[in-house]
Amino acid sequence: MAVGTTEPQVVTSSSLSWRRLALGLVAGVAVGIATIAIVAPHAGNELAAATRTASEPVWLVAALVALLIAVAADAATLVVLVRRLSACTSVLGTGGVAIEGGLVGGATSFGGLEVPYQIMRLRGLDVPLTRSTSVILVKAMVHISVLAVVAAVALLPLEAAALTPLQRWIVFGVLGVLILVWLVGTAWLRWPRGLGRLPRAVGRRLEDFFEAVRMLRGGGVRLAASVIMLQLIYWIAMFSLIPFILHALGWRGPLVPIVVGQAVLQLIMPLSPLPGGAGVAEFGYLGLLGRSIPQDLTVASLVIWRVYTWVIPMALGALALTVRTATHRRPRSATRGSQSCGESED
Repeated sequence: MAVGTTEPQVVTSSSLSWRRLALGLVAGVAVGIATIAIVAPHAGNELAAATRTASEPVWLVAALVALLIAVAADAATLVVLVRRLSACTSVLGTGGVAIEGGLVGGATSFGGLEVPYQIMRLRGLDVPLTRSTSVILVKAMVHISVLAVVAAVALLPLEAAALTPLQRWIVFGVLGVLILVWLVGTAWLRWPRGLGRLPRAVGRRLEDFFEAVRMLRGGGVRLAASVIMLQLIYWIAMFSLIPFILHALGWRGPLVPIVVGQAVLQLIMPLSPLPGGAGVAEFGYLGLLGRSIPQDLTVASLVIWRVYTWVIPMALGALALTVRTATHRRPRSATRGSQSCGESED
């Protein structure tokens, strides 16, 4: 029997029922609306006024294109990493895992099921467990590291990128944790001390994990450059969303505080226990970017930005999940023609 044949169905039908996803989304939206209503009590009037004065909706199309580029770059990152470890793994199937992650992360608390969901989905594509885990963790580290480098610009003595003391400490904390993780992880890969003292099953899994990471490192500069470049494309596309949205509302202004503010906002959004970073995202947007955006455009741009970065990725994930489910119901011989390429679990 092929590895992971049953896991994807268990994950999608049990852990990720449509009802649970819908409840998570409704809870997040409710908190987001409540946050806006509390912080910006005249939000309704501002939103209506901004809608009436929207002068160049073509920029909203540009924002949608940028979002699709970001989604494609993120999916391509996962494909590049997975294909390094399992060359026969389906490109479309692997890309679909990343896109479905947008649905799972947007509808669960702290994005809690996104990582295990993607790991199990990769197992369903015949990627062994330790390699699936390695790929997802390495991708996450590169993803957040590129973001943290951009956010670090906010620590420079730039008036346009001035942060509050709390925001500055958050950036320092994230950078410190990342540096520590990279240093400890690199050192342990070189000198994996203490594995023999762990329970045999745990030690074997860690050894397999280290081996998978070494295989990724064996890709050399070319693999690292490809992954970093794809993540740069992702973040550039994501950081262009708010300027495009503001241009559609008639705004023209400096971009540095908008880009830096977005980077810091992305770092603090995971602090929210609610789906999609609800509450923290709205409060952070108004606090970090509200100083750089005209007051009459702040709420309108926030609402549109949340639609682009939360609702649309979830819709794309739901579409990918629906297509995969429909395809999965076809006869196994029609969808698993390359089973001989797969690798078995260690």
